[in-house]
Amino acid sequence: FFRSRREETLGAHDGDDEDSSSDNLKRRYPLELPLTEGTPEHTVLLASEDTFRNMIDSSSSSSGMCPSWTEKKTCQQLLQNALDTLLIMDGLLLRGTPLSDPDQEFYDAVGGTPAVQSKHDHLKRCMQTQVEEGKLTPSERQKLLKQVSERIDHLNDELQAALSQSREKKAHVLKLQLEKAKTRQSAMEAHPARSPLELYPLKYQSKIQLLRKKLQPLKKLEQSAKGRLLTVKETRELSAMDEIEEEIREWERKSRGWFEGEEEFETRVKLARAKFASSSSSSDKGAKSSGNGGAAKTIGAGKKSNAGMTTNWLTPGGLAAKQAALGKKAAASKPKKTNGGGGVFAAMMLDSDSDSD
Repeated sequence: FFRSRREETLGAHDGDDEDSSSDNLKRRYPLELPLTEGTPEHTVLLASEDTFRNMIDSSSSSSGMCPSWTEKKTCQQLLQNALDTLLIMDGLLLRGTPLSDPDQEFYDAVGGTPAVQSKHDHLKRCMQTQVEEGKLTPSERQKLLKQVSERIDHLNDELQAALSQSREKKAHVLKLQLEKAKTRQSAMEAHPARSPLELYPLKYQSKIQLLRKKLQPLKKLEQSAKGRLLTVKETRELSAMDEIEEEIREWERKSRGWFEGEEEFETRVKLARAKFASSSSSSDKGAKSSGNGGAAKTIGAGKKSNAGMTTNWLTPGGLAAKQAALGKKAAASKPKKTNGGGGVFAAMMLDSDSDSD
């Protein structure tokens, strides 16, 4: 196989130069080489076995490398492509055909077939555990139930054929496989599907929520300002809306899983937005209800505090008249001064007259 594949590749490009032949040799692998540094593919394949296990085992949280079953499946396909690539390289080396420098660098960096096989097997076990625990989204559950149902039908057909041909040994193996498939089916049916957002919240959900709360009063201001001119302060405040919305979109993009498909990611983002809108609407209704109740309570308390009090109504001119009446009343109530002082003076004068006589 390796010989025919290599001869086919080289024979089709006998007239090409050396660089062109090298490029075509690179394309014969299931895995596209060279790897781009910093990409998920590069990180997964070049990580040590222990590091890879830690990354996968921490994937139960939203911050993990590939938390969902679908992402793990994509990562598993990457590892399978790498295994197939290494098998081709092993065949070339066994035939005494040297690898190109980039291919040899890749072969040495990933640790060869055993290291990649170990990662592949560990990931497969994690996927099985995830299915058994029922950590599946609706689409994942539906897809897996369909697959296991088709496998059960296929095994039943093979079992009937083996029994009709009296192939007892093969029939025994098929019965074991059929039992295992039915057990897997029962395990999946026992667990209901769960929301993608419930299983795997956006990695930066807390930051996004803070920004959305900051955006709410600006949106209300924008709605209230329709049909009128804005003040300088309002214009300055509204100018920050675009920046906040772009920052939200950026944190959403950063929340995408390493191997998450576009459709799965958009589903999580839409669910997160709908959840925030729902909670925000509930909070607004609660605040309005609380405000109305407080106002009613305050009014009632005011009425109660005024009970039994006499209200004095003032009419124009009434205050002046009332003050004048109060002044007269006060004057009348004061004791009148006697002329005691004047009588003494008159007596002194009489005494003076008497002495002159």
